[in-house]
Amino acid sequence: MAKTLIVATVCLRAECDVAANRATFLRYLHAAKAQGAELVLFPEVALQQNPGWGYISHVPTDREKDYVRRTAEPIPGPSCDWLTEQAEALNLHVIFGMTELGPDSKLYNTSVFLGPGGILARYRKHRLWDEETGGNEHCFWSYGDQAGLVVESPWGKLGMMICVEMSHGYGKHLAEAGAQIIATVSAWTGDHGWLFEEYAAQNAIESGCWHLVANQGGTVGQTWDYGHSRIVAPDGTLVASTGKDEGMVVATITLTD
Repeated sequence: MAKTLIVATVCLRAECDVAANRATFLRYLHAAKAQGAELVLFPEVALQQNPGWGYISHVPTDREKDYVRRTAEPIPGPSCDWLTEQAEALNLHVIFGMTELGPDSKLYNTSVFLGPGGILARYRKHRLWDEETGGNEHCFWSYGDQAGLVVESPWGKLGMMICVEMSHGYGKHLAEAGAQIIATVSAWTGDHGWLFEEYAAQNAIESGCWHLVANQGGTVGQTWDYGHSRIVAPDGTLVASTGKDEGMVVATITLTD
């Protein structure tokens, strides 16, 4: 049976200020609700940002590493509780990226899926942008222990992945695990924007799923991010994109069993 779902994906440049980022989240949640959205995506580490994130050539300072650890939160935790309250008030489901403080005191680059009933899932980034691929994420975050995650949602099974994992074919893997829709939170750099577009489409085609991608834009840590959050059809067709600037796009998609 076919189901329709109104989705929204947001492009923003998060600040190194959790309160300011919460305010931005709330503004877009209300805007998404006004347009009938049921599911809203925010980018990778959009809750806290990371001032030292970037290419391997940048060695994070003690101050930058301290910020990431100091602002990390457990799941559930203060910001997840706050977002759950907003989701309940607006009857929305939300996916967003954050730095998680794990019970083992390790830090993780995590995507969280929550709704009016609370947290539905968290996914810890498995493929970090590390020294092997030219980035410094391993200086901040530990590796997640599974390659992508498929969870139940009100609309069917939803697959979760993060940023550079698009370049490793996780979309196909998620579909093989039963995903009917894929949500990617991202902070993809601007100098490889063409690859971002290529992989966003490729993962949709290889999975046969709608692919929702929320990407940061502008100055992010020590990089310039591409923006262009997007909604991609299962055949790879770009249905909507924010462009490089901060903003949000909304579209109605159809899911089939």
